[in-house]
Amino acid sequence: MATDQKQHQHPLVLIAGGGPAGFLLSILLDKIGVASVVIERAAEPDEWSSKSYTLVLGENGKSSLAEAGCLEAAVEAGIERRFIYFFDGSSGDVKAMPKQVPGIGFTRPLLVQVLEQVAVECPRVTLKRGAGVLNVTKKDKFCLEVTLEDGSVVPASHVIGADGKWSNVRESFPELNSQFTMETCPSFGVHMNLSNVP
Repeated sequence: MATDQKQHQHPLVLIAGGGPAGFLLSILLDKIGVASVVIERAAEPDEWSSKSYTLVLGENGKSSLAEAGCLEAAVEAGIERRFIYFFDGSSGDVKAMPKQVPGIGFTRPLLVQVLEQVAVECPRVTLKRGAGVLNVTKKDKFCLEVTLEDGSVVPASHVIGADGKWSNVRESFPELNSQFTMETCPSFGVHMNLSNVP
């Protein structure tokens, strides 16, 4: 019982998924003194691939990075976005709409790289690569057990599923399925780096 109470007083948060959300969460938890373990299935950091995409962080995204203390690193790595460009594929016309507040543009792998570099320097963040979460079970009132794909088991007081749409963390608790709905919204975007506006 004393061990359970001690663990309850000193939480250990396991974060399934070493993407932008997982690393940002680990950094923010470290800032308030909470230890976390980021579990990432990929043995090596992502490279640009057919599954990569670009994103532009606006005011809220930049505010989140500032809160985590990594806005400066993000600004240095990203590309400032002052316009939204519309390209007419039929005519070849390009229209530029100025943004009220400039954003910061990244490829997903670049944003992950920036956040991972900050996270691994945090004293209460541990990164484990090469094994994803297989399932999560309740051990007792204050402890969860997370079984990884490599067969190891990690105890945690809290588990966060930042491991994508088909989260094994979420699937470990089917009783919660009635609390959300899953919607897929297909979209298509084109990213162009231009030295000047045509």
